[in-house]
Parts: sequence; structure tokens; C-alpha cells
Amino acid sequence: MLSERAGLTFAKTESCMKKLQLFGTVLLLSVVCWSFAGCSTPPQTIHIGSSSTAGPRFHDQAAVNAVLQFASWDYTFLVQPRYSENGFLQQVRRDNINQVFTRMNVPRGTAVVVVGWTYNGDVLNQLVADWKSILTGCGFQRVVILRAKPGDRLNGSVIIDDSTLHISSAQSASRGG
Repeated sequence: MLSERAGLTFAKTESCMKKLQLFGTVLLLSVVCWSFAGCSTPPQTIHIGSSSTAGPRFHDQAAVNAVLQFASWDYTFLVQPRYSENGFLQQVRRDNINQVFTRMNVPRGTAVVVVGWTYNGDVLNQLVADWKSILTGCGFQRVVILRAKPGDRLNGSVIIDDSTLHISSAQSASRGG
């Protein structure tokens, strides 16, 4: 009777272990599925001129004559065509930028200024107005301000402002448009 009871206890224990193992497997699969499902990103509202990644995208990289990388007024670089000395990019100041364009024989069709994510609101609006004034003053027919993105490709970048648009998108966002 004791051995029969021990066998019954062992069978119950084995049954409980199988149930526990099944529960653990189901729990693990549930966690894995939940973690993948939890990684989806809801669609973003378009806020052009803000730090949003949504909005109209640039697709005219082949037509661009000059690309300026703007970090600040003290750290602006002409990356297309590459304005460098001994392999190092040279800073371009707004007071001598036209001379740099002339020295490098840059056609005055389309100029693009790539701006980082730290610029928003009124600061961004003023930055857009200043660059449009500077670059149209240099004779550019079209001035486009883009949000910086990883890599050196312009196509696919969010357009902050494009002088060919009828409404300044950076300014319309600050007005609630």
C-alpha cells in the first residue's frame, strides 16, 4: 500500500511538472508575442517645422547645386560641393558665403540647408527666414530647408520649408496650420 501510494504521489508530481512546463512554455510564447506587438508605433500627426518625422519629403537631390550643413551660425559647412582644405571641411560664414559660392563656381539653381532636430518654433522660423534671405541674395532660384536625418542622402528628408511652396510650412506650423 505504501508503494502504491508513493507511485500515485509520483504520478501526481509528474503530472504537475508537465502542467508547469506547459504553463511556462505558454507564458514564454505570450511574452515573446507581446513584446513584438508592443513595438509598433502609432501614426504621427503632421507638424511641419517641429521635430516630427512626418510631413512632405524631399525628392529632388539630383537637382541640388549646393548643400549646407547647419549646426549653428558658427558651424555651418558646405558639403556639396565639398568646401574643404587638407581633407577637412571648412566653416562657411554668412558674411562670406557668396564669395565661397563664386570661388567654387556653384550654379545658383537650388540650395539646400540641412538643419538639426534642436531647432523648433520661433527659432526655426527665424532661421528659415535668414537662410532664405541669405541664399536668395546670393542668387539662388530655390531655397529648401530640410530636417537632418542619418546618412548623406537628401531624398526622403522632411521638408521644413521650400521657397517654391506658396506657404512657408515652418511658419504655418507655429500658427497652428
